[in-house]
Amino acid sequence: MVKRRTVLKSSIAFGTLGLAGKVVGQQSTGSLETTPAADDQLPSTITAETTIAELCPQYNDPYYVPRDFLDYLPGQSSSRSVAGMTDSEKAERFDYDIEAVRNKVEDGTLTLGELGTQALPFVQTLAAADFPAHATVKLLPRLALVPDETEQLSLHNQPQSVWDETAGPVTANNNPAQFTQNQWPTDARTYSPEEVAIRDRVHDQPMNEEWGSAAPLPDDVLYSDTNPVLDAASQKVHPVTGESLDGDGFTATAPMVAEIKMHVLNDGYWYQYLKFKNVSSIPYHLDGAILWWLGPSGMGRNLADGHYNNVQRPNPSLGHPQRDVIEVIHDGYEGLSVYAIRLAYHDQPYHMRTAYPNQCWSLEIGTPAYATTVSYPTPAERQQLVDTMLDSLHVELETNIDMNDDLLEAVDLKHRVPN
Repeated sequence: MVKRRTVLKSSIAFGTLGLAGKVVGQQSTGSLETTPAADDQLPSTITAETTIAELCPQYNDPYYVPRDFLDYLPGQSSSRSVAGMTDSEKAERFDYDIEAVRNKVEDGTLTLGELGTQALPFVQTLAAADFPAHATVKLLPRLALVPDETEQLSLHNQPQSVWDETAGPVTANNNPAQFTQNQWPTDARTYSPEEVAIRDRVHDQPMNEEWGSAAPLPDDVLYSDTNPVLDAASQKVHPVTGESLDGDGFTATAPMVAEIKMHVLNDGYWYQYLKFKNVSSIPYHLDGAILWWLGPSGMGRNLADGHYNNVQRPNPSLGHPQRDVIEVIHDGYEGLSVYAIRLAYHDQPYHMRTAYPNQCWSLEIGTPAYATTVSYPTPAERQQLVDTMLDSLHVELETNIDMNDDLLEAVDLKHRVPN
């Protein structure tokens, strides 16, 4: 059964670590930047008549913004919804002028007004938050189609049943008031090695370093009793600094809400379902994000079975990350392990790798229930399990294109499974 340990509290505030500066081909070190570079700032006055060239003069070179629009226009055969409205339905609802995009995006004269009702207020909000100009115009193809209401996520596998017991939704206890990633990658739309090295820096990391596989996971990882991720989950301390995460229960480095469910695929197989919602007014990219939590032990079997969903993609086959993932059995909790995952996207533009304001993303983690003797047969035991999963959960987003390398090294997360 799930056994509780005392969660340590501390008055030490844990903030975002400034570990890496700009990346040019390879990672470099530097200090945390608080505002975008002078040539990457949005104009002070933004109206419906403002063009994408006025927002970011480098919209086409080197940022390929026309391709971001034209490759995924609403109504294309590849453009189908994950759940909720299709892109075509959104375009009609929000007065998104598809013909104006076709005719004007390449020369930069496309205006925010021609992108409909959603684009202008989003861009004005981002400008007030010192959001990078190039990231703003790169996100515009999706921002213009993001509805005010929260869209529902679909599931990869339809479960046989879902536990009645759930945990959340709850807001992260140590939420900052705002979180702006001031460095976003170049987001190459070519296969130029210099650009791909930045865009796919997380995905390609195993190609350049000694890396292991999580299918199956080595015993020295699964049974480690010294991995700092154990205390990170059970005592809410950061694996790198040892300092408090400055909050009991669910914690994160950006404003978000989390919810935990357990889906039963069959009597011997479960899916841990982790759902997140961006509750800020600022998008954040998920590439390189690391999360950990206490969950039911799968004994290191089938860690490759994991699924990602984000309804703000034009197609459910696009923007799906590979994962660096480990499981470490926690001796302090009967039948529980700590899971840690880093998201590693590739190829697709980062407007598909992004958590949008008031919108959700989720992970489904396949877990062989037959692997352990702990089955959680009673409602009280099931409720305690999902509560423990949520209380131990932490999400650490990437800052300054640093790939969260410090965390990766600290918890030995160099074990990749494909998407």
